[in-house]
Amino acid sequence: MPIQLYKFHTKQSVWQRFLRCALILPLSLAWTPTALALHRIDPDVCETLPTISEFHQQALTQFEMQTQGLALWRDPAQLDALLSQLIAVADDGLDPLDYHFEELAHARSHLATWGQLGRCDIKLATDAYLLALSDLHYGRARMQGTDAVWQAPQFTRPPQPAQLVTIALQGLSDLPLAFNEARPQLPRYLNLRTAYRIARDNLPSQWPEVPPGPTLEESDLSDRVMALRARLEAERYIAMPVTASPAQATDAASPSVASVAAAQRFDPQLTAAVEAFQQRHGLEVDGKVGKGTLAALNVTPAERLEQIKANLERLRWLAQDMGRDANRNLLLVDIAGARLELYEKGQLSWTGRAQVGRPTRETPELKSMITHVTVNPTWNIPRSIFLKDALPSIMRDPLYLSKRNIRVYNSTGDELDPLVVDWQNPKNLSLKQDPGPGNALGEVVIRFSNPFAVYLHDTPSSGLFNTSQRFYSSGCVRVEGAMELTRKLFASGSAEQMAQFEAAKASGLSRNVHLPKGVYVVLAYWTAEANQAGEISFRPDVYHSDGSLLAMLDN
Repeated sequence: MPIQLYKFHTKQSVWQRFLRCALILPLSLAWTPTALALHRIDPDVCETLPTISEFHQQALTQFEMQTQGLALWRDPAQLDALLSQLIAVADDGLDPLDYHFEELAHARSHLATWGQLGRCDIKLATDAYLLALSDLHYGRARMQGTDAVWQAPQFTRPPQPAQLVTIALQGLSDLPLAFNEARPQLPRYLNLRTAYRIARDNLPSQWPEVPPGPTLEESDLSDRVMALRARLEAERYIAMPVTASPAQATDAASPSVASVAAAQRFDPQLTAAVEAFQQRHGLEVDGKVGKGTLAALNVTPAERLEQIKANLERLRWLAQDMGRDANRNLLLVDIAGARLELYEKGQLSWTGRAQVGRPTRETPELKSMITHVTVNPTWNIPRSIFLKDALPSIMRDPLYLSKRNIRVYNSTGDELDPLVVDWQNPKNLSLKQDPGPGNALGEVVIRFSNPFAVYLHDTPSSGLFNTSQRFYSSGCVRVEGAMELTRKLFASGSAEQMAQFEAAKASGLSRNVHLPKGVYVVLAYWTAEANQAGEISFRPDVYHSDGSLLAMLDN
C-alpha cells in the first residue's frame, strides 16, 4: 500500500509555507501547475509508518541515532543511487513498490525542482533503505515473523539489528556496495537471480496450451500432437519453423495435407524434445506426455516466474546457514530434488540420492546438528506407521511380524506373542524390528535433534532410488550409500575413532557411536534452481508449498 506522508497537514501550515515560499522566490519565477504538482509540503507531523516487525523498528531506531546530524538523502546523487538499487531488487523477486519507490520518485522530482527534501521524505527514504536491506539479507517473509524452517538450539542465531545497521552505515557512501553486501552471495542464489532476470526479459506472455486427453507417445497422430509441437517450439525444445519468404507466402498460407499430417505425428524428434522437457522439470523421462508432463507443459510463463520468485525467497532464508562458514562441514538435504550434498570446509565432497516423505507425510524443513549414529539399529515403529501401515497387514497375515523380525510389546515393556494379541484393540501396544538385513533402517541411522522424530537412514528398498520422483517415506530420509556417507562423517576424527565405529558395526549389536565433531545438517525444500549460465531446472511442487509462500510475500 502506498505511504502518503503529505495528506495530514492543516490549512494554516499550508498557508504559512505558501507565504514563506512566495517571499523567498524571485518575482520573476512563474508558479506553474507543474511546479505546484511537484511541491511537497512538509506536514507538522509525519504520518506513522506501518510497523513491519520489531526487528525493523529496532534497526530504524539504531540507524537514526547513529546518523543524527548527517544530511541523509539530500544529495541528489545519493537519492538517485537509492532509487536505482530499489529498481534492482526486482531481479531478486522483490517489488520496488514495497519500498516506497513511487513516493521517493516524486520526492526526487521535488528535490530537482526546489532543491529541498522534506524531513518526512527523509524518513521514508531511510525506511525504504533499511527495509530493502533486511528483506535481501534475511528474507521478506521471515522478517515479517514467518519462518517455515525449524532450527535446533545450535543453529539458532536470531537476526541482529546491529548487523544490518552496520551494513547500512558502511554503505551510505556506496549504496550498490551496501545492497550487494546484504544480498546473499551464495552461488545457488546468484545463479537463480540471474535466471530470473533472463526469464523476465525473455519469456513470452503466454505459450500454446496442450488440450487434455489420453497419454501421448511416439507414433500418435492427432491435433493434440500439433499443439504439443507448438508448445515445445515456443520454448525452443524444437527449432522453430523457418519463416516463409514473400515468394512462398501464398503457399505457406495454405499448408499441404502432408505438412499438416507431419505436424500432427508424434515423431522421434518430438520424443527427444519431450524427454528434454521432462529432464528439466524433474519428471519421469519416458518421452510420453502423461498427466504429470501435461500439467507441467501447461504451467503458464507468469506462473513459472512466480515459482522462481518463491525460491529466491527460500534461498534468502537459507543463505546465512548454507554458506557462512568455509571451515565448517554441512550436510544439505534437498527435499524436492530428493538428493543430498555434503560440504567439507565449504567444498562439495559427496552427493547421493534420497527418498523423502510422500505428500501426506512430508519431510520437514529444519536446521540441526548431527551428533551421533546408530549402527545395526532396531526400529521402534512409530505409532502412526503401526496403525496406518502395519496393522492392516498384520490382520490379513498372522505371520506378517515373524517374517520381518518384528516383536510386540505392551506398555510395561513385556514382549507378547503376536498370535494371541487382540489386534482389534491395539491400544498400549508397540512394535520393534530387530537389527538385520531386512530392517527398514538398514545398517545405520544418522541422528540429529528435532521435534519431528525424523532422521536419515539406510534402507533395503534400494530399487526405489532409480525413480525420478522419490517421495516414498513417512517423513524420514532414506539415503543411498548411507554407510559411505557415515564414514565421510567420521573422516574428520582419528584412526582410533574410525576403528571404534567399524568395531561397533561388525558386532552386529545395536549401538550408538558419537561423531568426532558435530556436522550441521539442513533439510530444505526448493522447486527451482539454475546453473551459472542462468539455465533453470524446475521440480514439481509435490508439497504444494509455493502458493502459500507467494501469499506470504504478497501480504
